[in-house]
Amino acid sequence: MISIAISSLRSSSVAIAPAHRYLSMACANSVHKLNNILEEYRAKNYSQEFPRRFQKDIVKAAITANGSSSKRQFNVPANNISADGIEHVLQNIGMGDRMSRSEIEEIIREVGDNVDGEESSCVISENQMLDLISRTWEDHHHGLNQPEH
Repeated sequence: MISIAISSLRSSSVAIAPAHRYLSMACANSVHKLNNILEEYRAKNYSQEFPRRFQKDIVKAAITANGSSSKRQFNVPANNISADGIEHVLQNIGMGDRMSRSEIEEIIREVGDNVDGEESSCVISENQMLDLISRTWEDHHHGLNQPEH
């Protein structure tokens, strides 16, 4: 009886676990580049804060930027982030020249969801953005993109 309960718990936990996406090497490199840019800024300007506080501030700024972007051509759902949001944050921290728009869009396309069927209208959720800019995400996905021996 106990083994049946444990077996059903195992299968239910597998069913609700999120699927990991394999990213192209170009996208993985872009995520790594974004993390390096943000870490450099954090070390200079947020050194007294916990890294997670900094990450949450970045995500909040990216969400806020979605509402004020003049480039936006579609409605970004609440608590989601478009390429415009990330680009705006990088511009605001003086690092806009360190990452191209195409690199940002590549991340959003591969990680995010399409809002209205157009490739240019992809967004990522608040949680996806937090995962993207956390070192644990990068460490985990770096291993996923390596060829198996």
